[in-house]
Amino acid sequence: MFKEIFFSLVISIMIFVSCGNPGNKRIGDVFRYNEAGGISSLDPAFSRDQASNWITKQIFSTLVDTDSSLQILPNLALSWEVDESALVYDFFLRSDVVFHDSPCFNEKRYLTANDIVYSFKRLMNPMTGSPGSWVLENVINIESNGLSHVTVTLNRADPSFLSKISMPYCGIVPFEAIEYYGKEFSSNPVGTGPFYFKNWRRSDKLVLRRNNFFYQSDDLGISLPYLEAVSIRFIPDRQAAFLEFVKGNLDFLTGIDASYKDQLFTKNGQLKERWLKEYNLYRAPFLNTEFIGIRSTNPSPSYLADSRVRRALNLSIDRISMIRYLKNGIGKAAYGGVIPIGLMGHRKESDWLKPFQYDMDTAISLLTQAGLSTGLNDSILDPIVLSTTSGYRDLCEYLQNAWGNIGIPVQINIMPAASFRDDKSSGSLPVYRASWIADYPDAENYLMLYESKRSAPNGPNSSQFKNKGFDSLLVLGKFATTDSMRVNSFQLADKQLHDESRLIPLIYDESIRVLKKEWRGLPTHPMNWLDLRRTRKLFN
Repeated sequence: MFKEIFFSLVISIMIFVSCGNPGNKRIGDVFRYNEAGGISSLDPAFSRDQASNWITKQIFSTLVDTDSSLQILPNLALSWEVDESALVYDFFLRSDVVFHDSPCFNEKRYLTANDIVYSFKRLMNPMTGSPGSWVLENVINIESNGLSHVTVTLNRADPSFLSKISMPYCGIVPFEAIEYYGKEFSSNPVGTGPFYFKNWRRSDKLVLRRNNFFYQSDDLGISLPYLEAVSIRFIPDRQAAFLEFVKGNLDFLTGIDASYKDQLFTKNGQLKERWLKEYNLYRAPFLNTEFIGIRSTNPSPSYLADSRVRRALNLSIDRISMIRYLKNGIGKAAYGGVIPIGLMGHRKESDWLKPFQYDMDTAISLLTQAGLSTGLNDSILDPIVLSTTSGYRDLCEYLQNAWGNIGIPVQINIMPAASFRDDKSSGSLPVYRASWIADYPDAENYLMLYESKRSAPNGPNSSQFKNKGFDSLLVLGKFATTDSMRVNSFQLADKQLHDESRLIPLIYDESIRVLKKEWRGLPTHPMNWLDLRRTRKLFN
């Protein structure tokens, strides 16, 4: 009798532990999602958009990381110290980090301080040609002091430095892999992240596998990640991808698209009743500003050089109706500058003297003051050519109609995604639909889009706006010694963009994620990072 009771107790404990322990998962759990825009490189030095960031974050690790509250966390660096001048950072590394297995190594390869030095210097080297070299522009020296100690020296105190080096650009790579693969490293990545690269059929599928030597564990001491693999499809048609999701061939849907938004969401941005039993919806604040960029250098048409015309374009848009109609109420109508809700330096609507609100009468009056009143009743004005990709046709058509109502003709230029990115980066697009997702959680990351020294093609300032006063405010905010000084400088710089209508802000965004109910452990993040380390399925 005692043996039977004891045996039953042991079985009960085993069942309880196996059900409650995420490490005891089903063999072969694979997380599948679609990346409609595709990717061109798996080299972290060229990880310049969300699609690439999501994948490189799985393959590569950075010295530090950020959590969902934007706090800086240890990662490859167990700890760090900053001297009194805030110029010298000493990082102390983990000793248990191993690079993914690769033919470029003769044996198991542990991370050392030299790898940090090499990766940072590679990112900074102009010969690399990385669009992320600016991240380390304030670094004047980096050196290793033994196997696990790295010292980084800055030329000026930079309050956002730790946030910057958490970016995928700063993913750590081994020099052996760069030498072994050369230019092919972008298709044969080797890192220390939770997943290693397995296979990539371009324009079709990319597969990552579990790194069994990953250095992190959960609170129970169970090795991460829980998943066996990650499978990324590259289906460009979002309606087709939605159907794959509904059929169960994809596990995750992100964002909202005209092709399926009314099938999935109510007008208030909630899941329709038919989907509630099968899926969970996660909505969260998102550091992303959707806007229309206007080239300041050689504006085209020429009347866009007049700030009154640019402000009229802003005031002629009913953003609240636009969001309700195009995004089923997901996102907030943009009323100010480029700094989104949730970042230090953002000003709420009531703090703006002249927020961007729908006002047709004022818009028409401004056009009349600018001498464009004749354009209200005929088509003699040169049209605005608004460039975008196919995924944002509906948004641009909405603007085409809004601006047509005040007599401004618009032609929509639909471009392939790769061509659009290249032309925008070169500064050759006069007017373009854009968005900026925070690379790191600081207002300077948004204001740098209008910094003179970053004017395209040498940086992300696709508008080629150049203004010494604006630059001075930005520099003052970047290196201010107090939060109040930073906030004041950033707000003044953002106000200048607003007052001159250097952009047309449309939406301060929200992130949308829809998952099947059996999935757990995929946290939301203000920068919409995809963190799959703790993602798992529930047992049936």
